[in-house]
Amino acid sequence: MKITSVKAHVLKPNERKFRWKEEWAPMTIHHVLLRIGTDEGHEGVCITWLLDPGAIETALPGLRELLIGRDPHEVEAISYKLTDSLRSPSAVASTVDICLWDLMGKYHKEPIYRLLGAARPRIKAYASTIMYDTVPEYVQIAQESYDQGFRAFKLHAFGVPDKDIEVCRAVHKVFNGKMDLMLDPVNAYDRLGAFKVGKVLEELDFYWYEAPIADSDLNGLADLTRSFKIPITAVESVAEGLRGYPKYLSGHVVDSIRSVGDWIGGISAMRKAAGLCEAFNTKYEPHSYGTTLVQAAHLHVMLAIHNCDLFEIPVPQGILDVGMKDVIRCTSDGYVEAPTKPGLGYDIDWDAIKSLTVKEI
Repeated sequence: MKITSVKAHVLKPNERKFRWKEEWAPMTIHHVLLRIGTDEGHEGVCITWLLDPGAIETALPGLRELLIGRDPHEVEAISYKLTDSLRSPSAVASTVDICLWDLMGKYHKEPIYRLLGAARPRIKAYASTIMYDTVPEYVQIAQESYDQGFRAFKLHAFGVPDKDIEVCRAVHKVFNGKMDLMLDPVNAYDRLGAFKVGKVLEELDFYWYEAPIADSDLNGLADLTRSFKIPITAVESVAEGLRGYPKYLSGHVVDSIRSVGDWIGGISAMRKAAGLCEAFNTKYEPHSYGTTLVQAAHLHVMLAIHNCDLFEIPVPQGILDVGMKDVIRCTSDGYVEAPTKPGLGYDIDWDAIKSLTVKEI
């Protein structure tokens, strides 16, 4: 099997404006579909949400030179090259890696997690919000999530300590004992604010406390980790990729590490990150926020490891399900089941892609 084509569709921007904390302006999300085809008729695909359309157009000539004629089974050599020996991760390199794994799964007629070494057939899901303007809106989306089967729920609140405490107390009042609750202020607090909120989350028995301060503030994170029983989690630096992990792990700076797999190097990088964390007895909780196929890439890694508890699903459900026939949904008992189709395991709606495409490269 040899790669014979590398194509991309620039899709219409997402109609929804996205925002995850108060200080950010609402943003437009752009989508690109990357397609890598072979001489045997298999095609690896991924629809992105972090990839700048201009970046893929700039990268395509070099990608074609690197990929065409190669066997997709050489994914490690290819991904290592694209990330400059893991020092320069990018959304482009990550998307290529995900496509190559999709190709291999389709070639072998197996879901990717089985090629990685299946650890389990399902994983507990949690609903992950965008930012809302009022406390009642958070309670409402929590109720909708619970009614859809979710038994875990994460708030992206205002990023302001007192306002976030109000939201957390309101949601806890209704859903304590019904759903595991988490807070992600997206690095918004200073240290004093982080401790103030942390004390309340400890009192409310939240499941974890994510990115309370800058991920680069290792001393501050370590202080929080040692001060609270509630797990503290940080997000690895997407600029550093795997090379940034040792500073969090060697001194037990945090209890778990989150990663953006569609930036740090795709499935290949995520499985390495999981192994690093496992060696230090640390949880590895990848982000799976994104389009259906980006979610799927994360899901396959999670189903092939043991040191991960929860799978993240954007709510309202469907806000990033662009161009798909199949989507990922929470079961009535709060889980996501392993896909059964080969590769990433979720089919694209090609009629929808045709209508969404503004440029084919």
